[in-house]
Amino acid sequence: MTAMDTDLESMSKKELIELITRTKKETIKYVNKYLEEEEKQDILRIVLLKLSHEFKTPLNSIIGFADILKSRTNDVDDYRCLNNISHSSKHLLALIQDLLDVTRSQYKPLELVKTNFSTRDVIYNIISGFHGINLNYTLSEIKIFADETRFKQVIYNLISNAVKFNNEGGEIQIITYGDKDFIFEITDSGDGIDEADKEIIFNFFAQGNSDVTKRKYGCGVGLSLCKSIVEAHGGIINVESVKHRGSTFKFSIPILKG
Repeated sequence: MTAMDTDLESMSKKELIELITRTKKETIKYVNKYLEEEEKQDILRIVLLKLSHEFKTPLNSIIGFADILKSRTNDVDDYRCLNNISHSSKHLLALIQDLLDVTRSQYKPLELVKTNFSTRDVIYNIISGFHGINLNYTLSEIKIFADETRFKQVIYNLISNAVKFNNEGGEIQIITYGDKDFIFEITDSGDGIDEADKEIIFNFFAQGNSDVTKRKYGCGVGLSLCKSIVEAHGGIINVESVKHRGSTFKFSIPILKG
């Protein structure tokens, strides 16, 4: 017999009824609060999905028309302006797609279409699209069985994140290696991440170092999507960082053959 059992036995019928009534009220209050939060989250997901889909159609039109006009103009200034419109719209479209993906991942597993491919070829092609940055890389020849499109999203988002928070003129290093797992590392020379922020930086809509991120372009979705994709592959992702000495993001996924 426990102490609680003894306490209950010593209570009068009136005291027991009062205790049961209080417990019932507290339970109902807790359940209602939980259901309200769940309902809010469901509404948020629906709104995000609907808005994201609505934004994609006009953005695709803007990109299409901007690219057509680029091909028809001989004016350097007009071309530069149109190119900026196209580039910014494509960046926004990519953010919207990330938002769609990470929102869906909150309530159902990501769908993966796995194939065998070379990680070095994929990463090199993504790196070649970044210009004007001090980037040093060592890419091992590794073939993995994974979703190539999702894999590209992870690599692109991690490189974009490093570029965004890197100190001006600082070096970004990328290393890949594999044994039983494929491992990707990217290190920037930025301001680093507070210890407390390491726990939340992969959360949906979370950003660390708000004094820095408020000056940066982004919405805190990219890293959350990276986490969802890596974990869907049975892998892990983490960050090592020292304040004012940069950050190293790492992820690993099992090397499997199809």
